[in-house]
Amino acid sequence: MKSYSDIPGWFGFSGVYDDAVRVAKSGDTFVEVGCWMGKSTVYLASRIRRSRKSIRFFAVDTFKGSPNEEHMLQIVREHRGSVYEAFKRNLRDAGVSSLVNPLVCSSIQGSKEFEPGSLSFVFIDACHTYKAVRSDILAWLPKVKTGGILAGHDIGTYRSVAEAVEGVLGSVRVKENCWIYEKG
Repeated sequence: MKSYSDIPGWFGFSGVYDDAVRVAKSGDTFVEVGCWMGKSTVYLASRIRRSRKSIRFFAVDTFKGSPNEEHMLQIVREHRGSVYEAFKRNLRDAGVSSLVNPLVCSSIQGSKEFEPGSLSFVFIDACHTYKAVRSDILAWLPKVKTGGILAGHDIGTYRSVAEAVEGVLGSVRVKENCWIYEKG
């Protein structure tokens, strides 16, 4: 069986996902925005399975890479325009396909699939431009329930991410290069 560590991509925030699963209750809904080939998705799904909690988990991505990341676009071209089939294969090979509900769409389109206040945990790791991160936060924040978490990756990697997060949310907690905002 394939492990998350066997999947190409980036993932260095296991503690953030472990914390989310630890505090979750059965019946909660999680969303991961920006999944690439499923490395972090497989990790989170495997932790949900291990917890034995009934958590609905959605993975939102265009599976076409970030338009401003040429290395991703090259990989997408090698996969005939989309890494979605590789994503599905990686989930299947890791035995977690039944735990993940993929939504093949943009972040903003995906946010429209959820009612306000319905989500316990949303993790954003899609396009890293200021405009995209700001739009993602504004689209997903209303979907997070009171006491829920809106978080994302690369706050220390991209100035654009830090500026968007600070501009919309103000002060956030930082862990493992991730920003974490608990909705009050």
